[in-house]
Amino acid sequence: MDMEWHAEQLHFDGASSMTGVITVPKAHARHGFTIVELLIMVIVIAILAAITIVAFNNVTNRAKDSARASTLAQWKKKSEVQKIQNNIDCADGYAFVYGNSALGTSDFCVMKYEAKNDGSGNAVSTASGSPWVSIAQSAAIAAATAAGGHLITEAEWMTIAADVLSVSYNWTGGKVGSGYIFKGHINNNPGSALAASTDDSDALNGITGGTGTTVDRNGPRVLYLSSGDTIWDFSGNVYEWTQQAVGTPTLTMNQVGVSGDAAWSWREWTLGSLSLGNLATSSRPSTLASIDSLSGVSAWGSAQGVGMVYANYADTGTRAFRRGGFYASGSSGGVMTVATEQPSSYSASSLGFRVAR
Repeated sequence: MDMEWHAEQLHFDGASSMTGVITVPKAHARHGFTIVELLIMVIVIAILAAITIVAFNNVTNRAKDSARASTLAQWKKKSEVQKIQNNIDCADGYAFVYGNSALGTSDFCVMKYEAKNDGSGNAVSTASGSPWVSIAQSAAIAAATAAGGHLITEAEWMTIAADVLSVSYNWTGGKVGSGYIFKGHINNNPGSALAASTDDSDALNGITGGTGTTVDRNGPRVLYLSSGDTIWDFSGNVYEWTQQAVGTPTLTMNQVGVSGDAAWSWREWTLGSLSLGNLATSSRPSTLASIDSLSGVSAWGSAQGVGMVYANYADTGTRAFRRGGFYASGSSGGVMTVATEQPSSYSASSLGFRVAR
């Protein structure tokens, strides 16, 4: 408190009188805060707000994780009943997938992980190890048959795509069609295929950088199925062979692309000038539009993370299909991506396969 001093004369009466001057303080009250005090208050409030927000987000995320786990557990119980009723037994490392009438598929099992070579030439579905790559389609078909199943078909691939697209947990916006679908390892960080994890909550396993909030960035490698199971690397890590149907792995292309094209190009499924020629119905995203939760699928493209088609209108060669995406595919990768430019003899370090039963 500021003090102002002034002189005031005091008189004393008594046996003897005396006159003197005594100096006494006069007080003045100060109003408001200094700039320094205000800054300190703002900083303290900001720190408290940040702590509160972090705590709230942690609580919210835990609540979401708990709700998701509860829902998946319920779905799992339901699918177990379905498997018993239909005498379906999915082996270890396989996920259960509900059939889809729009695609003509019945319930089936599929490798949860991309196929791995156990060292003896056997295709296995395990989290450990790098995907079995540099394999031609004919060799993938043979390996899948030896594993007691078959190379996944186009209809089966699209059945899985429809399933994961219909699960809200797979979308960045938390509901179907909101934001984009997670794509996994697609941003070349690192620039190689990755092993997986036995822990599904470790969905970024092995990714060393490049994660973000845009559709061409790395993201969770795990996608949820309506059966309560999960599937790894369905649209990233390595491309995967499919076959048109069991025993019929190739297709003679006929005017798939944009009229006037004479070279291979990535094209959006939503492009009005895109011709799909003799592409099988089961391979077309529009086929999924009859599914209630996917009524808007015909308007989804790379911005929603579903992928594109690599085609050439002028090509009439016999081609085999690669699906999904690979570790450097970026925005072109996705659950409905299909690359149609290679023959069945093609092999690459970015191309593997998956077995269905």
